[in-house]
Amino acid sequence: MISDKTIDAVRDLPIEDVLKSYGLQFRRRGSTMFASCPFHTERTPSFSITSGKNMWYCHSCHRGGDGIKFYMEKEGLDFSGAVEAIAKANNVCIEYIKSDKTDEQCEAARKREAVLIALSSVHQFFIDQLRVEVNDEARAAREYAYNRWDEEFCTTCGIGLAPKNGRLLAEYCKSKTFSEDLLLQSGIYRKDEKSGHIYTLFRNRLIIPIRDRFGRVIAFTGRYLGDAKADQVGKYVNSSNSLIFTKGETIFGIDKARRCRDALFYNIVEGAPDVLRLQSIGLGNTIATLGTSWSAAQFDQLSKLTQSVCFIPDSDPPDKEPFGPGFKAVMTNGAEAVRRGFDVTVRELPFNEETMEDGTTILHKNDADEYILSPEIYASIPEKPFILWLAEKKFSVAFSIAEERTIISEIADLLRHVKEQNIADEYIAALSKLHGTTRLWKGAISTAKGEARLKAAAKAPESEAERRKELLRRCNLNIIDNCFYTYDDEGEAIRLSNFILESLYHIKDETNGTRLFRMVNKFNEKVDIEFRESELCSLTTFQQRVGSVGNYIWRAKIDKLNNVKEYLYRGTRSAERIRKMGWDAINGFFAFGNGIFNGERFLAVDELGIVETAPEKSFYIPATSKMYENNPEIYQFERLFIHENRSGIKLYDFAAQLVRVFGDNAKIAFCYLLATLFRDVVFSRTRHFPILNLFGEKGTGKTTLATSLQSFFIHSVDPPNLGVTSVPAMNDRVSQAVNSLVVFDEYKNDLDIRKIAYLKGLWGGGGQTKKNQNTDGMAAQTIISTGIALCGQDKPTQDMALFTRVLFLAFSKTSFSKPERDAYEDLVAMCSLGNTHITIEVLKNRQLFEKNFSSAYTLTKSELSKIIEGEKIHDRIFGNWIIPLAAFRTLESVLSLPFSYNDLLTVAVAGMRLQNETAQESSEMGDFWEALQGFHTQGRAIDKAHFRIKWHRTFRSTTMKEDMVFPEATPVLYLNSAAVAGLFNGRSSANATANRSNWSTMLSYLRSHPSFLGLKQDRFTILLANGQPDYTFETVNGSSVRKLKVNRPKAMCFNYAMLKAEFGLNLETEVISESEELAEDAEPAAPEQQPQQQEQVPRSLFDAPSNEEEVPF
Repeated sequence: MISDKTIDAVRDLPIEDVLKSYGLQFRRRGSTMFASCPFHTERTPSFSITSGKNMWYCHSCHRGGDGIKFYMEKEGLDFSGAVEAIAKANNVCIEYIKSDKTDEQCEAARKREAVLIALSSVHQFFIDQLRVEVNDEARAAREYAYNRWDEEFCTTCGIGLAPKNGRLLAEYCKSKTFSEDLLLQSGIYRKDEKSGHIYTLFRNRLIIPIRDRFGRVIAFTGRYLGDAKADQVGKYVNSSNSLIFTKGETIFGIDKARRCRDALFYNIVEGAPDVLRLQSIGLGNTIATLGTSWSAAQFDQLSKLTQSVCFIPDSDPPDKEPFGPGFKAVMTNGAEAVRRGFDVTVRELPFNEETMEDGTTILHKNDADEYILSPEIYASIPEKPFILWLAEKKFSVAFSIAEERTIISEIADLLRHVKEQNIADEYIAALSKLHGTTRLWKGAISTAKGEARLKAAAKAPESEAERRKELLRRCNLNIIDNCFYTYDDEGEAIRLSNFILESLYHIKDETNGTRLFRMVNKFNEKVDIEFRESELCSLTTFQQRVGSVGNYIWRAKIDKLNNVKEYLYRGTRSAERIRKMGWDAINGFFAFGNGIFNGERFLAVDELGIVETAPEKSFYIPATSKMYENNPEIYQFERLFIHENRSGIKLYDFAAQLVRVFGDNAKIAFCYLLATLFRDVVFSRTRHFPILNLFGEKGTGKTTLATSLQSFFIHSVDPPNLGVTSVPAMNDRVSQAVNSLVVFDEYKNDLDIRKIAYLKGLWGGGGQTKKNQNTDGMAAQTIISTGIALCGQDKPTQDMALFTRVLFLAFSKTSFSKPERDAYEDLVAMCSLGNTHITIEVLKNRQLFEKNFSSAYTLTKSELSKIIEGEKIHDRIFGNWIIPLAAFRTLESVLSLPFSYNDLLTVAVAGMRLQNETAQESSEMGDFWEALQGFHTQGRAIDKAHFRIKWHRTFRSTTMKEDMVFPEATPVLYLNSAAVAGLFNGRSSANATANRSNWSTMLSYLRSHPSFLGLKQDRFTILLANGQPDYTFETVNGSSVRKLKVNRPKAMCFNYAMLKAEFGLNLETEVISESEELAEDAEPAAPEQQPQQQEQVPRSLFDAPSNEEEVPF
């Protein structure tokens, strides 16, 4: 249902803006603009709009109304449809009323909407009947109507005709397929209780529509066009009470009056024709009841729109009583208005006087419809304060002292309700001239106040309002004109504030509870506010807080504030604050930022952020409340974690699309999500919960898969980057919700070791340890109860303790066909709308999951053990892969998914084996580099013989066609695999065949590692069996020169920085750039060279000169 705010915004749009999309070419004539009518063809423009009135009218086809009426007639829409169409065409934000109605309430709302549609249609029938040109009956009705009000006004107000022949209306309703029950519910027809005959109230009557405050027709009043006395019918009849119309609660003319935003007061006349008369001369701020007396409900409506009213009663000649019916009604209604705090005046119409032949004067009735024919006539009518007018009338017919005393008491009782003292003083001065003295009237007012307090004290409170009044009295408080007052020892009222507080809820909290109030000031400005209890205990803090939100001033001391608190706190309802989103085990529901799911249905919060789950059981989720809607700095996560059903996609379709895009990985990931929704149940059985690790290069879609799963809780939010997210920030993020999913992106093996340690702790449900500031101040560890998805381009293999705590899913595909890209885009669009409605669909099966998961886990574990019997699978890896399988098996009977358990089992077994192999590979890789580091430390792995390190900006292996370009100079490790193999094979000669086999496996591991760049030929020193460099001697220019022997094998090249980060490798002894050459000075041999000199060890490897090749090291 469209909100009241939206309807008001649409009604306030300038009429020219509403009509602009129809291409009407307006030309101004004075204050009116004309164009060709869009409802018929014409040469001379007759369609006019009046901006000041925001109305349109065609002088040819005699149609007219406001912008909503135009859309209804032009587009054939109902009221709501027209409002929505105008809002969309003019960029007005459409707000829909959030509701959590029962089926019965929804059915009642549908019935009310049907009644509104029927009344709108019947109203059009009445309008069309008045426009019939060839009908004498219609012609006579138009003549009558247009003599009272001009034609344009009749059209814009919707004046119509109910024909004498009631069958015309019946046939029309039949053509519209309106049921008999609907017509009875609308009040158009009545049913004779005795005969059961159905008949219409409206025949041969001029029809005046009765509208609600938004201008929707809710009933009719009909003026009989024949001789009412002769035909023995009522001159005016109203529709029967219906689902949408109650005579005693309806104010005629309220729709136009409330649009007079600048009106300082409302005129109150006696009936609908009087309202139409004043509206026709430009006094839109005119209203009336549909009877003689004003009800409490009508006064309550009026108080929301104005605090000043002017009664214009019919001047009825008295008949056997001092005053006629019009004056008597105003005396009663005006007094009640004064008691309710209205500023009331009266404009008294003169009687119609007829002078007879004998000179006597006869008084006749006069009313606003007949007398006030122009604004000038209205302005000429004297206006008096109601209290003075009433006193004049009463004293004019008082003929005894007792009567005068009664009148004084009555007037004094009204005077005590006058809020402003200066106005009361003016009244007293005027009354003392009329009767008595100033002292007399002040004494009477004091007596009236005292009697009122005594009556209030003696009267037993019966209703909540009366109990409140009694409590105010006990706290020595009163509320006048939306202000708190207290009384001094002499009974004089002293104002404490210019606002009142209405206590809404107490939000319970162990350390610092809060309270919700609605503040309403004397100008009827309202604001809802949340106070901390501490703010209500400090006068300065309280004054600062109320003053910061608007025109709200507290004038008194703390003791008076405590009196107000005593009054407000009594009977205040309590609510419990929801501090974490997701599953609430204590209360048994799943919390979102805008409501809760109780296992059966979603209960939305109200505008205060309150949701009631049972009588006397309420909860507070403030994120989407009106109090905080303009404060984006708080409750950011809760505003993301909201339930909406915008996409409408079904569970099966979502899972199918996920599998279509991501294949087998999606099956495992989706079942991990199922387990996450019931993580507390899983954890109670397993005492651990794995991390979902999505590994792959950029562009493989791994992060999109994670955010697709995340859309079950939040959507359209990028996951945090682990590289720039601190451990406390990580801890805050994962502790915000229970049984939900948190995604972290950009995992790298070179992360801070504290982050790695934190991630490992999540497997066992432990978060960061910190001091508990709210309770005992002791150190406490945050309990983590959510699933984690970890995305990155690095395998988390640097720390095997972390790798064995994840479910490892690898992504390798980076190029996609157009159908695959389209499917991907469809999935992204689907998830951008959120999928919490699917979350709720799964959560409905919680009882089943709680009952069956343990047995499903045991069965799955046994089954999986048999499949991998004889294989050496890491215990943690094995335990991790059981969980998504067991979760699927538990829910398989109640959820419809596009894959079976056997499909999932096959994928899971393959994934588990792959992860286990990767873990073994990474473990042996670590051993290899650790051993090489040891050889280097011992001096056995020698720089330039077994390995060398060069810095490159570009690199090309023997198999590359183009250079690999590094963003900056990068160290590359050249590994002489044959020489290194000799080191490893030499560790144990007991089983040479096994060593060769192990080395072959190690080479495959090395080539598959991300740091491997390829093979490239390079120069390495040849070593002797004892590990010393091998030399050769040559005669150069008669001198013997020793040269170092080298070879040029194809070296295995690695990104040294990656190895250093992942395995802690440190082989640097000397670092040279690619352009540098090692100066190898030739060393002349001794004249008589001895063979043993070849065995001498140079001071270092680099002391040996060599000119054998020009290729630099």
